Amino acid sequence: MKRLPPVTALLAACLVSASVSGQPAPQTPTPAAPAQPAMDDLRSIRAKIAAGDLFSAESILEVHRAEKGEDAEYILGLAWLARGAALTGDWAAASRQAKAARELAASKLGTPPDYASNKEATYALGTSIEVEAQVLMAAGRTTEALRFLEDSSRAQEKAPYNLRARIWKRRNQIELVGQKAPGIRPQDHIGNEVPSLESLLGRPVVLFFWWKSCGDCKAQAAALRKTIEKYAPKGVAFVAPTRYYDEDRSAEKAEIEKAWKETYALPDSVTVPISDEAMLRYGVSATPTFAFVDRKGVVRQYLPYRMTEDRLSASIELLLR
Repeated sequence: MKRLPPVTALLAACLVSASVSGQPAPQTPTPAAPAQPAMDDLRSIRAKIAAGDLFSAESILEVHRAEKGEDAEYILGLAWLARGAALTGDWAAASRQAKAARELAASKLGTPPDYASNKEATYALGTSIEVEAQVLMAAGRTTEALRFLEDSSRAQEKAPYNLRARIWKRRNQIELVGQKAPGIRPQDHIGNEVPSLESLLGRPVVLFFWWKSCGDCKAQAAALRKTIEKYAPKGVAFVAPTRYYDEDRSAEKAEIEKAWKETYALPDSVTVPISDEAMLRYGVSATPTFAFVDRKGVVRQYLPYRMTEDRLSASIELLLR
């Protein structure tokens, strides 16, 4: 049986564990905990995937199906299997499982889709769409992958934010690098007025997409602060978009401002636009997310995860060449 090398296994563990904790969708409430036996099955599946043991994970899910049917946990487990298969490069299994998960999730959601009552199916749907696009990319069918994601965006235009953002994230991972950076139209902001990206042409720009309550974002603060202190004097512009996650926007704006000042303690020169539109277009389903834009306004790197100070510096040095 094919085993993951240690680094890939660790990546698998992180990705799968994140899907349980809700980290890819911090703005979406964590689904209510299912019954303990089902949770035991899901934990076992995650552990097997993290170890690169997809065969055992498949067997656990098969037994779950025989005992409990194709319930919400089964659909979620099937989507995780598809992701695990993609991580190990078993594209045939990834394709088969992703398509099956997508069909079951769509059936569970119903017509019109009831996303609020079916959070496991909603998450599974997003995962299956991402994996199906990965399968197409692995086969060298980039145009088909992009068309599939575009069709999925249209089909899910009324879905919760996080599902739509995941589709955009996958699209961006395929095609955003080398394209002009999408503009940012703030519906609000904290601190100084937000400059347009067009007004920043001639300067490298680092976009740091964050959420006030995101643990990874808070952990990123020290490295980000040091990076800004190092590169802002060299002409690099830093912009930190976020969005409203709560209904009470006036209260949340105060919370955003408090988090920005207390956690990041960054200069006022770092502007903080608040924009649902920009966060969606940049596919911010997971925070933090970074985009590195060159002097011509072209995206050179799109990295939807946390970064070390060294990696941040390396990415900026590429913009300064």
